[in-house]
Amino acid sequence: MSTINNHRETHSTQDKIVKYVDEIPGIRYRELLRMTGLSNGVLSYHLRSLDNSGKIRVNRVNNRVTRYFSYDVSTHESHIIGLLQQETTRKIILYILKNGACGFNDIMIHTKKVPSTISWHMARLKVANIVKVRKQNEFNYYEIGMNRLILQDLLSKYTRSFTEKIVDNYVDMINEF
Repeated sequence: MSTINNHRETHSTQDKIVKYVDEIPGIRYRELLRMTGLSNGVLSYHLRSLDNSGKIRVNRVNNRVTRYFSYDVSTHESHIIGLLQQETTRKIILYILKNGACGFNDIMIHTKKVPSTISWHMARLKVANIVKVRKQNEFNYYEIGMNRLILQDLLSKYTRSFTEKIVDNYVDMINEF
């Protein structure tokens, strides 16, 4: 009887984890730890089991950042979502979407971040082909480098997983069109 109860408990715990991963694509380990109330070892065990059974996909970036996704989210989408979950990156993308081509200083003023921080985020956005650089005279202008509709769709589709109010405002603005 105890084995049956342990199996039900495991199944219930894993269902709960999968539910959080579905609701918040790109959720990180610490957030899952907090939301589930599980101990570190128990959560680690269940995540490994869910990954091995193909119920969730684990996305590790540079062996430092680990995010969890359902298999409904493509690998390409998961990479973009991972970037969008960072507040400054999201603010930059939303600003460029709203204003079109923007200069470095405009982005810096809008985000209230120092040049080195903006440079770091812009480099990552360029590598991911989300943003491209256009040189005009001696100035660089940044514009969206991927299909705008796909990017807008991702922002709309996963708005619940982004905790920043600015995304909700942008999604409302898109829906008005």
